[in-house]
Amino acid sequence: MEYKRSESFRHILIKPVDVQYSCNVDQQVALTRTGKILDISPSGMSLLVTKQLTDEEKEYPLLLSFCLYKQTIESQGAIRWERFHPEGYQYGIEMVESTQLENIIVSELKQRRRQEVLDAKKGTF
Repeated sequence: MEYKRSESFRHILIKPVDVQYSCNVDQQVALTRTGKILDISPSGMSLLVTKQLTDEEKEYPLLLSFCLYKQTIESQGAIRWERFHPEGYQYGIEMVESTQLENIIVSELKQRRRQEVLDAKKGTF
């Protein structure tokens, strides 16, 4: 299933961001793993993982925890698409809609990008 976010703002991360995700199947934690965020927008992300999720795990929301700059962000997300990636599997995640969450993501991305530009000027990137 191909799914494209309709919003125009999507930030491709120069350095992928670590994310911890877990899946609760029938009120029990089925898995807790780590992955990488390849790109992110206020309402979704592209998640890279090394181990493919089972069909049952894909049916339930993922609990996501990540840090774009300084603040830890926690959200729930639903898998919208899946594709093979040379380093594992890539999933399109649609996060639960929240104005507060969207504002935090935008703010953290602005600060992160500002730091990336400063690091590039200093040659520490």
